[in-house]
Amino acid sequence: MRKFLAVGHHGPVDPELGLRIADVAVDWISAKLADGTFDCLYSMAGGGRLIVANVADEETLLEMLRAAPDAPREWTLTELFDGIEVIRNYVASMRP
Repeated sequence: MRKFLAVGHHGPVDPELGLRIADVAVDWISAKLADGTFDCLYSMAGGGRLIVANVADEETLLEMLRAAPDAPREWTLTELFDGIEVIRNYVASMRP
């Protein structure tokens, strides 16, 4: 599995839509956290969401997020790597 940061923003959400999807969204998010697909999920001021997810590839994550019971939003995905491992690999590559 690869790890991705997903940052999504949406515009105003119709209150009726928000109420209709809220319970289903909470259940869906809770299931993704419980099964390890999501490491964490945060909401941001202004209608944004930040997720750290464990998936095979970007396409899988985008499909999952677009199918989610949630307000439609535009997503930006960035692959994440273990920071300490990146530094160790860098140091090893620089040593003779």
